[in-house]
Amino acid sequence: MRSRRRDGLLIVLMGLLSFAAAVHALPEPPADLDRIVTNNRHAVDGQQDTSGIESLEIGLAMQEHGKTLDADYKVTRDGRMRIDILQDGRRVYTEAYDGHRGWDQGQDGSAPVVDPHGDALWHGTQFPGQIFTLSDMRANGHTLEYTGRETLDGVDYYVLKLTLSDGFVTYRYVNPSTWLIDRGRDFRAFHPGIDPHQTWVETHWSDYRPVQGLLYSFASENMDLNTGKQLALQKLTSLKINPKFDPAVFQEPVAR
Repeated sequence: MRSRRRDGLLIVLMGLLSFAAAVHALPEPPADLDRIVTNNRHAVDGQQDTSGIESLEIGLAMQEHGKTLDADYKVTRDGRMRIDILQDGRRVYTEAYDGHRGWDQGQDGSAPVVDPHGDALWHGTQFPGQIFTLSDMRANGHTLEYTGRETLDGVDYYVLKLTLSDGFVTYRYVNPSTWLIDRGRDFRAFHPGIDPHQTWVETHWSDYRPVQGLLYSFASENMDLNTGKQLALQKLTSLKINPKFDPAVFQEPVAR
């Protein structure tokens, strides 16, 4: 009798183990885009209301083409921006988008010129990670889609396709452990005004830090995916939320 009981228990146990293994082997259910977006928002803002963020001012230390430069970047919720490139504390170049078109101005303060790549300047104002999060994309007229999982450097990312309202496409990789955006990829010219050649540019974001209860990436790196070449490094040296800007800073100045 004991032997039969033992055999019976062994069969039941093996059946339970087989059932557990079968359940474990079932494919993961499809990810819910809304869940990914919500978890990202909670990771970034802790469920705070970020709609009150109207502007940011960011100080940057940049390394590019063997040069070390600083920059002051201003951006507003309504899509205006200006970046001043600084060398030894002095402005050497400016790119800006006034809400309708882009303009550039050199160090000599001569008449600004229309930037034919102003759309790229505007794109930067719309991307998640500055004023906006993934949860703002649809409300801003952009399209967000979940395209599946992709494993990179041992992380099985959620991959989101973001199509801006003007048709520009970019991808964001959400880390399933932190729900933060670690990577981005898009096909574009890195500096269209200097070199129009387009390539797949991958951006790595890291060193997330809290500022007024919100998480921001304080380090980023741009890579050319086709060649493996590093294109640029950026580190935040300062970040101000809701600074007051004179609207004139985004407008084309009158030449001296």
